[in-house]
Amino acid sequence: FQFFKKSIKRKKEDILKMKIEEVKSTTKTQRIASHSHVKGLGLKEDGSAQEIGNGMVGQEIAREAAGIAVELIKSKKMAGRALLMAGPPGTGKTAIALAVA
Repeated sequence: FQFFKKSIKRKKEDILKMKIEEVKSTTKTQRIASHSHVKGLGLKEDGSAQEIGNGMVGQEIAREAAGIAVELIKSKKMAGRALLMAGPPGTGKTAIALAVA
């Protein structure tokens, strides 16, 4: 029993002496945001959506609806309220939110 006790004590001491160092990568990484190309909703003057515009493609009805919300905010008729965008993953909710912002 005494032998095991000394052995356990040595193992603890060895563990306490070990140095833990962070492994740093030698390759330089550059992050690019996934929606950095979005510059606006891509709407025409009359509020209808362009097929391709300001980095947005598709979701014409959703972009037109978001454009109405933007107009209400700019005209100070809607403030302090939230917009709820719901839908399955990959349908452009985040891109539209960034375009509105």
